[in-house]
Order: sequence, then C-alpha cells, then structure tokens
Amino acid sequence: MDFIDFARGHGLMLDHALPDGRWHRVKTEDKPKKKNGAYIWDGTRGSVRNWATMENFSTYRVDGTINRTVQRVDLVRIQTERDREVTKRANAARAAGLALSKAKMTPHPYLARKGFPEAVGMVLEGNLLIPMRDCKTNELLSLQRISEGGEKLFLPGGRTKGAVFVLGKKNYLKSDHLRYLCEGYATGLSIMEAVNTIHQQAEVWVCFSAGNLAYVADRIGGNRLVVADHDASGTGQKAAEATGLPWVMSPIEGEDANDWHQRAGIWELARALRKNWF
Repeated sequence: MDFIDFARGHGLMLDHALPDGRWHRVKTEDKPKKKNGAYIWDGTRGSVRNWATMENFSTYRVDGTINRTVQRVDLVRIQTERDREVTKRANAARAAGLALSKAKMTPHPYLARKGFPEAVGMVLEGNLLIPMRDCKTNELLSLQRISEGGEKLFLPGGRTKGAVFVLGKKNYLKSDHLRYLCEGYATGLSIMEAVNTIHQQAEVWVCFSAGNLAYVADRIGGNRLVVADHDASGTGQKAAEATGLPWVMSPIEGEDANDWHQRAGIWELARALRKNWF
C-alpha cells in the first residue's frame, strides 16, 4: 500500500501528494464539497485525518509501518509549525500593505533601463514595489522589491504560490477576454505595450516565476497565452508546455519579452503575440 492508497482508505480524495512536509487540506468522500480532510507527506512518512470519521491522526511510513495515533508531542509540533507559517504570512501581508501605503508614484531607474523612462511605479526607499495578490481572491499576499540595480527580493515569509500582479485589469476574474501570462514585471510591461500597440483588450498576469506561472495558469480561466522566458536551462519553455496552453518565446536564447522588445522593437513583439491569437 502506498501513501495515496493509505489516504484514500481513510476517505481522502487524493490523486497525488506533495512531498513538502506541509499540511494540505483536501476533500473527502463523505463531504466532497468541503475540504474536511488533511494530509502531510515528506516522501517517506506522512499523516492523514478525516475530521468527520477519525478521532485522531493516522500515520504512514514507506516501510509499511502504520500508527493509528500521532504522539501528542508530534501534534503539538505540527500545530506549532502550522501557526508559525500562518503568522509569517500574515506579517508579510501586513508589511506589504504598510509599505504600499507609504510608497510614492514616481519614475525609477529600473524602469528606465528596461525601456520605460517615462513610466512611474510605486517607490519606497529607492525600491520599486510590485504588489503580489492571490490569483483567485485578489487578496494582498506580499510584494516584490526591485532595487535600482535590478535586484529582486520578496518579503520574508510571504506567500508566493498563486501570487500575481495584473496589468490592464478591466474586470478581475472575468474570463471572456485575452490573458497573457509571464514571469517578470518588466516582461509584463513590454507585453502590455505590445498589446496596446495592436489595440487589443487584454490583461497581462505577472506570475514572478516559471513554476508559479504553471500553477496560476491552471487556476484561472479566459483565453490564455503564455509568453515564456527563453532560458538556457529550458525552464521557461518547460513551464509553458506544462500549462497545455499556446505559448510564444523569443527566438534568442537568454531573452525574455522585455529583452526581445528592446532588441527588435515593440512591433516585432506585437506581431509575434498577434500571430499566436489569429
């Protein structure tokens, strides 16, 4: 019996388990409309609980050992770690809100270097601030700070999974128009400039990383096109392919859409985007 079968045997509706050592809420057979079950799995051992049918946690190891009750010390540790994670995320969200409230709309050297000398952004203490919001709820989660030299940092403890910044937002979560998905903010600005050049009504969803792009793409609707970074490692292309969506990428290795824009001009980028829609 593997861990998936073990979890299903306790009524959890589980097709795959993330081996990250963190708790995940899932639906159960008895209450399929609610996430009334939970599991934690690190690749070698895990625990499950169905709150409707189980009084305690049940644990599993790859050697087949099954313990029906987690020791109290383990429960305390698990809850403590869970509370600590929640606190870190809440603190990051508060810090993001406070920083954004103090920021001023002004030009920034990073924007100028990326081909937008007249653009303004939210700037605080020399850093360009990019809000990071939940792709489903629009809740502020954290922010990305970009220094004048281009160094990018996230707030410690802030949630990045499922976080986005949307350019050209008309009606959040309405899914009957075009949506471009990309990794970086400057990349998003170039895509938005190209979209405006060909007079499209579209949004650009900045996802901050290739892995998160693939995660977000699976959770939003609309007509979606991925604009991938042409990494030497192939990471951007692999993420684009993983979405199952149409995608476009600069023909030059090492370039993202902003590099493409600055090298070849906005019209070449615009034509490449338009070609993949029509």
